[in-house]
Amino acid sequence: MRQLNLTLLVASLLLLAASVHWQAAWPGFRWLQAFAEAAAIGAIADWYAVVALFRHPLGLPIPHTAIIPRNQQRIGDSLGQFVTRYLLTPETIAARLERFHSVRRALEWLSAPQNALACARSVCSMLPALLRAPEDGDLQRLYRGTVLPRLAAIDVGGMARRCVELLVATELDDVLLDRGLRLLDRWLTEHQPLIREKFAAASRYTPAFVDSYVVRKFLEGVRGLIQEVVADREHPLRDVIARALREWAVDLSASAEQRSAAQAGWRELLETLASDADLQRLREGLARRIEADLARPESVLRQSMAQFIEALAEGVRRDPLILQRLEQGWLRWVRAQAGQHGGQVGALIAEVVGGWNAQQAARRVELAIGPDLQFIRINGALVGGLAGVLIYAGTLLIGR
Repeated sequence: MRQLNLTLLVASLLLLAASVHWQAAWPGFRWLQAFAEAAAIGAIADWYAVVALFRHPLGLPIPHTAIIPRNQQRIGDSLGQFVTRYLLTPETIAARLERFHSVRRALEWLSAPQNALACARSVCSMLPALLRAPEDGDLQRLYRGTVLPRLAAIDVGGMARRCVELLVATELDDVLLDRGLRLLDRWLTEHQPLIREKFAAASRYTPAFVDSYVVRKFLEGVRGLIQEVVADREHPLRDVIARALREWAVDLSASAEQRSAAQAGWRELLETLASDADLQRLREGLARRIEADLARPESVLRQSMAQFIEALAEGVRRDPLILQRLEQGWLRWVRAQAGQHGGQVGALIAEVVGGWNAQQAARRVELAIGPDLQFIRINGALVGGLAGVLIYAGTLLIGR
């Protein structure tokens, strides 16, 4: 394109020289002279304008030239602000994603058996490493040096107190009591022989029929009390248990001894989870079993996980209410993230553009839009030539 423009400029200058040379013999060449003069001037002026964007014309430090290299940081800032203000707005991104129906498409993708299997393969492959993670030396150092102190600092007593207060306030303590009593009643019924055997072992000097009678009567009494409490919503034992829970909650809040005991138990639990040998053997055994299963072409775990993913995706996709709630929740999250982090994207753009080498940046822009800018030079020569002819015609009319 530059060669084409250079050719046009040279042709204009040659035409100018020829018209000046022969216009004495052919006065009509004055029109060609007017065209060639203006075309050459237009080509040179537009060459200057185009070159001034990217560098100093002819290497001369003329003011207000090399505009892009000199204003690189300002261009980067303006571009970042433009992207943040007009492209990465929460409304723009959410509207685009809403038209895209991203949750529905993701569920459709997961509903395909081969895609569900691929996801299951990725998830299952991480399980052995996750199970062995607590034994990793680096992770143990991180856990003991950073995570454990922060977890141990949690006010477990205060959390337990708030949970108990919530249970009592919402009357969920009655629900939990009923379920616990039913489980206890079922356990006592199913394990009567065991209880009788233990009682007989503890009272070796009483006859077996006496042991059986005592155990039977004891269990009948306990089970009868359980059934009474479950059936009667106003049973006194319920008030006793609720009052005991409230007193325990008060103790957790007011008693330093209770709080210390809760914190000590919490720290012991954390230490046990990190260093208990039995738990380590259990995790290692599970990891080996999973690895052995995943090594088989027809892995039971992988197939089960794939079937679960496929069924879950298909079920959610076919439930319009759940699907709508997921879409709305996803769009709310996107709006929040765009509003919170959109400015960081603009700052990143400004930083990247500002960090480019000035000459390289100008070169990149020139290569991207240079052909279009060269047409400005072509049009400058042609339009300038036509303007020169019109001006010459105007001077003739005025001279008459």
